[in-house]
Amino acid sequence: MFQLFLFGFVTLFISSNALDNKCNSDLKANFVYEDLKCTPIYDDAKTCINEYDCSHINSKPSGNCLLRGKLYKPKENPDRASGAEGRCDHAFCTCSESGDFDCIVPSDSCGEWWVPNFVKPDCYLGYELDRCCTSGQICPPFDGNIKCEVNGVTYKEGERFDHPTEKCTQCVCHKGFDGNLVAPFCQKINCTTELLYSKQIRNHCAPLFRSANNCCPSRWICPTEDEIYVPASSQPHKEPQCQFGDRKMHIGDKIQQKVRREVSTCECVTPPYLTCTSKFE
Repeated sequence: MFQLFLFGFVTLFISSNALDNKCNSDLKANFVYEDLKCTPIYDDAKTCINEYDCSHINSKPSGNCLLRGKLYKPKENPDRASGAEGRCDHAFCTCSESGDFDCIVPSDSCGEWWVPNFVKPDCYLGYELDRCCTSGQICPPFDGNIKCEVNGVTYKEGERFDHPTEKCTQCVCHKGFDGNLVAPFCQKINCTTELLYSKQIRNHCAPLFRSANNCCPSRWICPTEDEIYVPASSQPHKEPQCQFGDRKMHIGDKIQQKVRREVSTCECVTPPYLTCTSKFE
């Protein structure tokens, strides 16, 4: 029901296009690793990512929360720089003494989605990159000089749009736009997945993507007693390896789980986490 407009600061380790064209790498997984602030480990030619080092996640001080590489103490809230305000599926998060975030999930979320006649006559909603909900209504008289021309489409001040070539990148039209789709006008979507799934991440569960177009996982899958292990058809390499719960897995190894009619398949593509997709029978 809710659309996610999640924004964060640009932190790219490698071009998505380069990965897609040259490397046997999962772009969705790479995006999650970037969000978790894991460190890429390249092959000998230093052109493709073999795996990521996420050891900082399980080595954080006990009782502290971790979000995009920054530690928070109990009762602290994520700062705006974390991108937490860009999440649409929760409104307020606090670090608990267990080392996980407690988040309030609103029933109504942004007012513009449910308040009748929210937008005043002749006005439209303006947005900022790091916020989910509108930053305010823009009403006459309009500043006709503030506009953004992108691929033949004209956007007004405060209007947001998808980057035409960079996947998982959102943009907002603001004063000073010169045609370059870079910060402060465009930023990578920020999943801030640790806010909701920090325990699953520490326990080596796996991110599930319901669609190939998803940038952020819809949830994380953890080991079950009735899962099916499917080894890779080719001779496995010793390194690198994925970890799913307590199980070590080689590149190409898979896990299958079924819950009612939904069948999830998790594969070791880019360690240390598996990457999952699902379909309905």
